[in-house]
Amino acid sequence: MDIIFIEYKVFPDKRDAYMSWIKSAADGDVRFELYEGSDQPGLFVEQWRGFDEDGYRSFKIRRLETGDPSWSGLADFVSGGLAKVHIWHFRRTI
Repeated sequence: MDIIFIEYKVFPDKRDAYMSWIKSAADGDVRFELYEGSDQPGLFVEQWRGFDEDGYRSFKIRRLETGDPSWSGLADFVSGGLAKVHIWHFRRTI
């Protein structure tokens, strides 16, 4: 099973609003998990499971390039906007 990681830093003063927004944006999707850096508060990593390579490409475009209304709000919370949102795809090897 492939995994997508999305990493970004949220403005400290917008953390609570971000937490509310991300819960709504992910809308209970069972493929989604969210982690916050224990030694870097405000640094978040989203983990998404169950995407193949084509699904990843579509997902990345939707998150960063199309201005999808479900996800475009992330730019309001991230220092540097969507340009500072990093997305990686990993294939299981063993």
